[in-house]
Amino acid sequence: MSKRRQEHEQGQGTCKRLQKQKQKHLYLVLDDWDKGFTIRKIDGGNPRLGEPPVLRLVAPVPHYPMSFVALGSSIFTSCNRHNGTLVYDTETAALATGPCLPDPLLDGVNIFVAVDDMLYALAYYFALRPHSFEVMSTATNKGSRPSTPALDWSWQSVPSSSPFDTEEAIVSYAVHPDGHTIFMSSHRLYRGRTFSFDTRRCEWRYHGEWRLPFKGKGYFDSQLDAWVGLHDESGGICSCQVASRSSTSNIQPEWKTVKEKLWSQKKLALLTYMGGARFCIVECVLREGLKKYGDAFGDHDGCMLHISTFGLKYSHEGELQTIGRATNSCLMSKHFDSFSPVAFWM
Repeated sequence: MSKRRQEHEQGQGTCKRLQKQKQKHLYLVLDDWDKGFTIRKIDGGNPRLGEPPVLRLVAPVPHYPMSFVALGSSIFTSCNRHNGTLVYDTETAALATGPCLPDPLLDGVNIFVAVDDMLYALAYYFALRPHSFEVMSTATNKGSRPSTPALDWSWQSVPSSSPFDTEEAIVSYAVHPDGHTIFMSSHRLYRGRTFSFDTRRCEWRYHGEWRLPFKGKGYFDSQLDAWVGLHDESGGICSCQVASRSSTSNIQPEWKTVKEKLWSQKKLALLTYMGGARFCIVECVLREGLKKYGDAFGDHDGCMLHISTFGLKYSHEGELQTIGRATNSCLMSKHFDSFSPVAFWM
């Protein structure tokens, strides 16, 4: 075989491999429908809502918040007032029934964390009873039969019970770069505590009287070598030094924030990780006439949805900076409840 032909065939092979690589999209979950929720597939390079939704989901309990979490290529959805679940496969665009939520996850506030193809859920019950800690695992499908979530996925209680007091609510969490340790921070009055859970050893470890500096979920980025999340006080983004899995200290890990304010409505903003130190903030800005939570059901002037994409880097002075920021906005429908937007990069 000639050298030119060999190079040509190698080039064709490279092109085919690149074509096979799945192009990722931003999947956005909104409650802009009077009967439930919509899932929209958006181009991350041009985040607009012009296309119709890929899926509409009727809420099993009207006007009650639902939980959405990414697990592999699927979006798992549930409502803690109803044990039925649904699974949307983004690769096949197929919708299937999932395993029923176990009783301990009903009637509480559930926090879901996906680790190693397993879904961990910690439920908080507003001091009425101790936290519940459950895990959903998927059976290995060695045959040619397509996976059936309702049959192949199952829930069970984690043997190691939660170390948090009944009055403590989980306010922030992140997965360690080892891929199998979950850090969780709680809040009770003026007190904060952080524990980690090793999913392989099934063990909890206490780390100190401090909290992770971000709100909700934090994402690890290897380029920054840090967890990144929404900073609850400044309305910006913060990067936090990854905590040691083995040490206990009353000193909070070092963290930095960007100077500019990137979001304004604390209850209605969400951060999504797009890989390679790239992030996306999805924010619903309440417009005049919109009723607040607790009186949220009725006509109003709608709200503006802002989708901002940007990169993060450290300056020569070590300051955290945003780069390549772009924002697209659109007016949402007149139906809007207190549900925060949910976004996944898949």
